[in-house]
Order: sequence, then C-alpha cells, then structure tokens
Amino acid sequence: MWAFLRKRTYAVYPLLIATGLSLVATLSLIFIPNDRLYFSGPFLGIFVFAGAFFLIARLSGKRVQPFLEAAQRHAQAGKADLAIEAYEGARKLSRWQLFLDRQINTQIGILHYAMGEDEKAAEFLAKGYPKIPQGPLVLGALLYRAGKKDDAKLALTQGIQFNKDSAMLPNLLAWFHEKDGQHEEAVAVLNKTSKVVRANAETSDNLDRLKNGKKMNMKGFGQNWFMLKFEVPKGMAQGQVRKGFRQAPKNKGRANQQPKKGKKGKKR
Repeated sequence: MWAFLRKRTYAVYPLLIATGLSLVATLSLIFIPNDRLYFSGPFLGIFVFAGAFFLIARLSGKRVQPFLEAAQRHAQAGKADLAIEAYEGARKLSRWQLFLDRQINTQIGILHYAMGEDEKAAEFLAKGYPKIPQGPLVLGALLYRAGKKDDAKLALTQGIQFNKDSAMLPNLLAWFHEKDGQHEEAVAVLNKTSKVVRANAETSDNLDRLKNGKKMNMKGFGQNWFMLKFEVPKGMAQGQVRKGFRQAPKNKGRANQQPKKGKKGKKR
C-alpha cells in the first residue's frame, strides 16, 4: 500500500495522518457502551478526517507558497532556469500538498517550451495537471508538430474536459481537424462547447467561418495563438514570436535614432 502511494502524486502524509486520527475518533466511540455514541462514531470519524486533512493541507500550503512566488518572479524576469530551480524546491513538499507534483510538471514544461526545449517540455507536460489549460494547449501543439496528430487531439480533448470555459482549447482542436480535412469534426467541436465559450467572439466567428466554408481565424487569440508557432504575426520573422514571457526589447530606442547619413563623396 505504501509503495503504491509513493508512486502516485497524492498528498500521502495528510491522508495518512487524517485517516489515523479519523480511526482513533471512530473507534473511541464505537467501543463506548452507549447506543447513541455508538452510532455517531462513523460520523465523527468523517468529520475528523475532513478537518484534519484540510488543516494539514493549509499549513503545508504556506510552506510551498514562497517557492511558487519565487518561481513566478523569476519567470516574469525571463530567468527560466531559476524559475525551474524554485519549482523543484517546491516539489520536495509534494507529499504534503494535493496535486502539487503534477502542477509543478505543468509549470516546468511550459518553461522548457519557453526556452525552446520542446522534447523536455512534452515530457513534463505529459505528466502535468490537466486543470491548467496552458498545459494541454502547449502539449497538443508540440505533439501535432511532431506528427502525432491523434495524440495531439486527445491531449486537447482531455484538456477541454477539465477546462470547459477555456476558448482556446476547443478552437485549437477545431483548427487541427479543419487542417486535416475533418470539417464536420471541427464544426462539432465548437458546437459542443459551453455557453461561456460560445459567447466568446473568436469562437463565434470561427464557427460561422466553418459553416460558411471559410478558413478559421486564430489571430484574435493574440499571443496565446502566436506562441504555439503555427503562424507568425505580420512584421516578425520566424523565431521572433514571444514564447510566453515578457522580455525587454533589444536595442531599445533604435527606432527613434536618426538614420545615418551616407558618406560624402570626395571633392575633386
């Protein structure tokens, strides 16, 4: 049992401690020779388990928070290596926090993608947390570009199940279907989205385009679309698309410099 739990991403220690306290509370009332207390034992056990698990998770969350805040600061500064290091520090507490290990995998995977390390990104994202929509979004894009189209569509489909109000996921899935000549499947994907997604301007526009036999337009999603590198915005060469982090533009102020005058010809 212990070996099984260690291989999983469960919050092992809170589960064990809360279960132990719950059993103690339940048995303490069951063995008391009083009918009323006898029947209330299981209810007390459930109450103790829930309270203990919540309290332990909250206390452990306070220990994890500094690592996550440091990782976020480094990521915003464009220091992906330091951000990954901070996330790995938080991973040491994954046995105390529910789903922490998988959330860290997603964040590290996105950082590797930002660094241009696609293979490492796919490796981490495949073990990521499905409720973070950027995870299946980037994973789907990586798999599709690698020629694993069915796996890409499966990753997006699973991501949609956990992020029903994310407009980018179903639009990308529909775009994949349309690109592969699966027009009916593309229309079906957007038709099955939630009311929130259907109310999205880009989704509504793309659904109308598909119904009228036109190509989908993903530019309305802005950086979330361009970072997937299926299309380059006008005025940028391939490789200049930002990958998710805001970085200071190079050679700042060059646009305001006066053009250099050509060399004057020699006087005769």
